[in-house]
Amino acid sequence: MSEEQFIKAFQDNYNRLFNYTGGHDIQLMHSLACRYTLAQKQFSGVILQKIIEEIQESGEKALPTRLESNTSYKLAFHLLQQEDRNKEIKHIIANDLLLDQVKFKKTPHRIVGALFLQPSNLEHAQRAKQLYDEMNRNQRFLTSKEDIPYAVFLTANSNVQPKTQADTIMKYYSNLRNNQFTMGNHLQALAQIMTVYSEDYNKIMLEYVVKLREELIERGVKVKKLHYPYLGVLALAATDNSKINELTSLHNQLMGQKIFKNVKDYALIVAIQKIVHDLVEVHNLIDISGLTSILTLFDIVDFVLELGSIIPSGGISDVFDFFN
Repeated sequence: MSEEQFIKAFQDNYNRLFNYTGGHDIQLMHSLACRYTLAQKQFSGVILQKIIEEIQESGEKALPTRLESNTSYKLAFHLLQQEDRNKEIKHIIANDLLLDQVKFKKTPHRIVGALFLQPSNLEHAQRAKQLYDEMNRNQRFLTSKEDIPYAVFLTANSNVQPKTQADTIMKYYSNLRNNQFTMGNHLQALAQIMTVYSEDYNKIMLEYVVKLREELIERGVKVKKLHYPYLGVLALAATDNSKINELTSLHNQLMGQKIFKNVKDYALIVAIQKIVHDLVEVHNLIDISGLTSILTLFDIVDFVLELGSIIPSGGISDVFDFFN
């Protein structure tokens, strides 16, 4: 899909969302408009409402907590993508019970985490809780319910060592702060995402993320705390100079659209999702295994921040050389 086609389809979906929701939640409208557009779907409020009702009906019987409206919409879109929605709802409920069994607190974020738990895998749930507890021990004031989905996603590999990973997260966080990144939950999310590459600390990964931000700023793009987790996704997608140029071009075009007039920060988020989505499609064609996991990270970041190798052949160090 070309930039012009993407922008037109995005605007059409945004307008449909505005008419359906009344425009009360701008972040939700931009999020869903981007999701529908990248999935090459046209937003239908009737279909989405039907799925939300299915969630609510199931919720009365099994889901342990009431979902906020924006989480319900995003969960409904997730279910829209599934071939068997009833089966997926049962899968979510069963996984949430496992997360409850290992003592994760009852919260909508735990239900989001259940989306990314391997089916009927108590050991995965235990690893996730161990990582969460280790993160809480290292960064007590930062670690919260919002980190549950990350903890689940990051421990999918049975070989992961939660203490090592938590220590690496803390080291990335500290070193990013030393490189003029602003402290807070967004920075912690970035540090967590960086460990998808490896649970062991990697100095080149740190330098790469710092350089990505610098390259965007040099091109006149304002990078704020809200964007930090998406820098991690750009790094995992091995984004090089040519893709940064494409990203900047799309960002600038989006900034000129009326629908971004009062929410300019979202233009960069939408542009990053489009560019990375295109990268995933290209690499799938040449069969680079695991790269689609990057799209799962978009789901997690999108849910949370309301408020095998997945690196192409050649590795992160080779891509970093593009910037030097």
